[in-house]
Parts: sequence; C-alpha cells; structure tokens
Amino acid sequence: MSEKKERKIFSMIAKYKGYIFIAIISIIISIPMFNLNFNMQYDDGIQHICRLIGTEESIKDGQIFPVIISNFCNDFGYSWNLFYSPLTAYIPLIFRIFNLSFDMCLKIFILFISFFTGLSMYFYIMKITKKQNVAILAAILYVLVPYRLNDMYFRMAIPELVTFIFIPMIFNGLYTIIKLKKKTYLLVLGASLLVLTHSMITIYIAILCIIYLICNFKDLKKNTILMLFKDAIFILLITSFYTLPLLESKLSADYEVFNQEHMVRYDAMIALKPKIGELFIQLDGRMLYGLGIIVIVGTVFSIIAIKKVKDKKNLILFLVLGIICTIMALDIFPFEKMPKILTMMQFSFRMLEFASFFLVVVSAITLEKVIDKFNIYTVIFLTSMSILLLLPSLSQLEYGKYYNENDLKEGIKVTKNTGRVHAGLASFEYLPTKAFKNRSYIENRENKPIILQDNSDDYTIENYYKENTNCEFEIKMLEEKEDSEVITIELPYIYYIGYSAYIESENGNNEMLTTYESENGFLCIDVNLNTKASKIKVEYTGTLLMKISYIVSLLGIFVYILYNIYLIKYNNKTE
Repeated sequence: MSEKKERKIFSMIAKYKGYIFIAIISIIISIPMFNLNFNMQYDDGIQHICRLIGTEESIKDGQIFPVIISNFCNDFGYSWNLFYSPLTAYIPLIFRIFNLSFDMCLKIFILFISFFTGLSMYFYIMKITKKQNVAILAAILYVLVPYRLNDMYFRMAIPELVTFIFIPMIFNGLYTIIKLKKKTYLLVLGASLLVLTHSMITIYIAILCIIYLICNFKDLKKNTILMLFKDAIFILLITSFYTLPLLESKLSADYEVFNQEHMVRYDAMIALKPKIGELFIQLDGRMLYGLGIIVIVGTVFSIIAIKKVKDKKNLILFLVLGIICTIMALDIFPFEKMPKILTMMQFSFRMLEFASFFLVVVSAITLEKVIDKFNIYTVIFLTSMSILLLLPSLSQLEYGKYYNENDLKEGIKVTKNTGRVHAGLASFEYLPTKAFKNRSYIENRENKPIILQDNSDDYTIENYYKENTNCEFEIKMLEEKEDSEVITIELPYIYYIGYSAYIESENGNNEMLTTYESENGFLCIDVNLNTKASKIKVEYTGTLLMKISYIVSLLGIFVYILYNIYLIKYNNKTE
C-alpha cells in the first residue's frame, strides 16, 4: 500500500473515529443479547414481541389504521396502538423483509438504538465543546450508563430505551436556537419522535426544557421565541395522527390506561425505589440502577472544574438538574406524594434516565478539564474501565424462553387462571374499564353476536361469518310482527373507536348504524328490524378524526420540509 493511500485511510479514521468508537461499543454491549438462548421475553419483552406480531397481523388484515390486534384477548381484539406510542411498533418490523423472527428483529433494533443513542450525544457534545475526544467519551459513557442497560437487559423497556436517543437531540436543538441563534430541525425531529415513543417521559422532558429556557431567558430574543413557537406548532401537527385518536379514545369511553389506580401501583413504586448504594453496585435480586462509577467520579470533580468551563451557567444547571433527578429517584424522596400527573411515571427510578443525560454531559466535560493530557487513549482507558465494571451485572442475564413465536401469533387465551399480567395484553390496561372489571365475561363469552333483549328467543342470528376485524351476519324474526322493533346486539369485539357497522341493502343504500359501548365493554349496535331479516356488516374503518389526523400529520411533515428548504435557499442567498 502506498504512503499516500495510508495517509488517506488514517485521515478517514481520524475524521470518523467518533462513529467507529460508538459502533464498536454498541456491538460489544449487545453481544450477550445475540446469544440464541437469550430470553427476549423477559419482563416487558414479551409484550413488545407480541405487539410486533399483532401490528404486523393488523397490517396484513388490511387495516388502514393498524391499531386493533384482532386475535388477541380471545379473538375479541385488543388495541395497543391507540394508546401506546407507535414508533416502537413499526420500525422493528422493517427487518421482517429479511424473513427474520420477531425476536431477532427486536435484537437488531436494540443494537441500532445503542448506536444512535451514542451518536445523538456525540453530536450534542461536539456542538457545545467542539472537542471530538470529549464528545466520544460522553457518547460512550451515555451508551454504557448502567440504568440504560437496565432498560435494555433487565426490564426490556424498549420505548424508554429509545427515548435516550431523543433527549440529547432536543437539547442540541434548544442550544442551536437559543445560543447560536440558528434554525435547526433537531428540536422538531427529537420532540416529535419522543412524543411518538413515550408519553410520560415527554411530559418530564417538557418540564426540564421549560426550566432550561427560564435559566437562559436572557438569550431569548424575539426571533428566538418565534422560532420556538413555530417548532412547537410543527411538533403538534406532525404527531397529531397519534395524539388526536388518543384524545378521541379517552373521550369515547373509560379505559384503564387513564385510571390512576390501575396504572400507578404505589406499593411497587415504593418497593422499587433505589437506595443510594445502588447507584454504585447492583444488589442481588434487584435491577441495575447505577449511573456508572466514571460518571459519578466526573460529577464529583465537576465542583473544581466549573471555573475552567466557558459556559459555567449551563454546566451548573445540568449538575443541579442531574443531582435533583437522582435524588427524586431514590428511596429518600417521597415520589409517591407528587401530583398525579407526575406519579403516572409509575416508577421513581425512571428519573435516572434524566439524571444520566445531565451527569454524563457534566462528567465528560469535567474529566477533560481535570485529566492532564486528555486524549483518545484516556477515552479508551475510561471505556475499558466502564465495561469491566459492568461485567458482574451482565453475568446475571436471563436465558431460556417462555413461548415459541407460533404460540404468540395465535394469541395466548385469557382464562380464569390468567394472572395480573398476560402475554400480549400486559396488565389489561388498554381494556375499557367495563371490560376490565368484568374479565370473567371475556373468559367465557362466545365469539359471536349476542342479542341483548328479554325477548331474544324471538330472534335468531344466522349466516355468521367473522374474519379478524370484519364480520357479517343476518338477524331474523322467528315470527313476523306488525310493528318494527329496535334490537340491541352486542358484537364480538371489545369496544374501541373506529369500527363501522351498517345494514346492507339490496339497492346499495346501506344504513349506517351507531356503535357504542355495551355494559360489558364490547361494541354494541341497535338495529331497527322492520323486515323479517336484516343483513349486518361490521368492519374497521377508523373514525373521521383519525382520517383527518393522518392528513394533518402528512401535511405537517410536507410543510415543514418545504419550510426548511426555503430557509436553506434564503440563507444561501443572504450569505
């Protein structure tokens, strides 16, 4: 190889060494997961695999709005995607084009999550410090944060794991707009994806961003405020395809997901609060709550390094916010007594995600200031130490599987022996409250339309056919009556918005029927039977608001792209 080619290769490596380091660390930390016997179904993992299966089946069913998993909950249909942020239900399915198992799709997705998590932090630190080695260290420490690995291995909390990507992206966007007075797509992209990933973490990040804005209010000029306002509008428009149907569902019926008593188990919240010592080591039988020894050491030394930092105010702000978030996670803080909207976070230990972000930023900047001759070899040494300190915890991983994927595809039946948590249904939190309180009805109900009349023996249901979210049948009078009569029929579907039912007419003028929730939490219709027989058809079409919200989101994305193209051309002309 010529000397010129060698110089070119080394130049390329030097230029992209940040990406290379992050990729290598992401692969290393993912190695245990790619053991063929690793249990991806552990804890929340089973729910996310079932959700992937169900979402794919919904798409195959031909649902334009793939929100109903038709074969779950004893074939009465169950919806995750109306209530649970959709991003993690769709992206892993991309890998299905390679005919991979759902288990493997999720593993590859998690590997990419680690890489993009590091990349997001890398770009943020590069922007605020302009120092590549500091950015590499911050990215690696962020990927290796023990609490992040807890989400990855011990809780299989995939949506929360994904949100690690968007926090640095959002603060990168805020820094660019407020400090550099430049337009950026990062805030809109990061915030929109966060909304579509985890609702509760979105609320907390919104609060933290407001604190950041207040602490930097002197930099909020008129144009800056206008940029932030425009970005907020675009975020609302882009995410409306998820947020508007969610709101419509909340207004249409009572669902357990909106029930504080169901969603927040205070006994579990208190029992799972980390102790101070668990920030350093993992205790037997407990989760991995650590922030990382290197991060903690860097945070301690930040007290003496602050005077060497140019942007002291924001470093102090991050230090204070990181410490506050850490304290809020611990057993010494009465998290359960906070306002209900904040305790909907469910577990105080989730505050460690925010603490991780703030303190990784602080520690990486600090270590560069306090270590003499800080260079890439220093980064390699600190990375090696971080990995070695994680090995005892990674040796406790779970192996073996509970179900094969064919069992999960068919849908695990709900029976009287089903416990609080069920494969594919989590803790039944996406059921209507009426259905949840009467679960025995789901366990024993026949999969067919039921006439809810005292004189139901006067009628019969014939030619019943059901396929996923579509069904049809005829309702007949056994004896003709002089007057028409309104018949109440409970359909074999749990009540969710978006179902359409109509009486089929021979002349094509179908009569639409109003759907509503029965006392059992199922889909119900009233049929005015004025002939001896009426043919009823039911299908999932989505609501009018769902259709509008999809159009609004598409238009929002389109307008935002055009807006940014215009800004780029305008800036090029003025330069």
